[in-house]
Amino acid sequence: MSTHRSIVDALSETDEPVVLATVVRVTGSSYGGVGARMVIRTDGTTIGIVSGGCLESDLAEHAREVHRTGKARVVTYDTRADDDAAWGLGLGCNGLIDVLLEPLDAVSAGAVAVLIEQGISGSESAVLATVIDSPATDSSPSIGAHALIKGDDIETIGNWGDRSALMQGSREAHDAFAESRRGLVREYGDVTIAFEVVNPVIRLVICGSGPDVVPLVKFGVDLGWNVTVVDHRALEHAHPERFPDAHVVECHEPLKLGEAVSLSTSTAAVVMSHNFARDTEYSRALLASSVAYIGVLGPRARTERMLAEIGAQGDAITNGERLYAPIGIDIGTDGPDGIALSIIAEVSAVLGERSGGHLRDRRGPLHGLHRTSESTAT
Repeated sequence: MSTHRSIVDALSETDEPVVLATVVRVTGSSYGGVGARMVIRTDGTTIGIVSGGCLESDLAEHAREVHRTGKARVVTYDTRADDDAAWGLGLGCNGLIDVLLEPLDAVSAGAVAVLIEQGISGSESAVLATVIDSPATDSSPSIGAHALIKGDDIETIGNWGDRSALMQGSREAHDAFAESRRGLVREYGDVTIAFEVVNPVIRLVICGSGPDVVPLVKFGVDLGWNVTVVDHRALEHAHPERFPDAHVVECHEPLKLGEAVSLSTSTAAVVMSHNFARDTEYSRALLASSVAYIGVLGPRARTERMLAEIGAQGDAITNGERLYAPIGIDIGTDGPDGIALSIIAEVSAVLGERSGGHLRDRRGPLHGLHRTSESTAT
């Protein structure tokens, strides 16, 4: 997700032509799944990655030709052979990867940035459809035409021709959810469309603004999450400058937390104000919401006291499995930075529907299905 954020920023801010490299299809193993992107400027400098550094320099060379001709193209890397003889790159990743290189002027780059931003800032997962092959006819779409599909809503940029391929593709877009990071590619006559699932960015709400919140905010922001710090004090006392790139909001009454911030199913909330009464009310408000994760800092006995008080006030605790207390994954760390890392790891695991165990013990693909909205996927 951090890649999505950096790409959106780079495309929004450019005032010169760029080439956008996007992984549109993966067969087998790869470092980055479908939707991994890299912006390549005319001077050869780049933002973002599409692999672990294996393909970037070669893609930059292909981008020179795309810059020169102004014509999009798909580059295929087949790394399933041990020696990668066809490419001489010695990757050994055991996968086949298709990467679309599309030339964008400043205006087009801004339009693509807006479309991606709409996808990651929404409340439900969406599908981004991209034309990766098409004949040069008046009725056919242009390579690089994009459409963001959210249920029945379709937002398009670029030339979709007579839109017949778009209409066919939109009816099958939901199939992309089953493919996850591998992506889905479909042919409609002589038009080929790649489909990519775009998941909402994780919204991390932190109730408290003590010194131990600082590293938690930093880790969340570095991952491209939407981070909000909630404080009961006026903003000038909460020192929002300590939390660059995060939102800082006032909430004088913790029970009205839902009026101060959005508490959706893509929200993870952490309670760490270090005040028992206030943490109890924050937890009460969160348990009554639809947030996917509620983490409470502190020992187990403290949280049990909080829950007992909530129950004594007549509130039924439903979906209690969303509550994680003591908070964090057991990674053997201590101190504010270590605790923050443990919390971030747990939030990532829970919202990614993973156990948080060792990858060496995982059976099956390392990158399984991402969490998606049922209303979008059906």
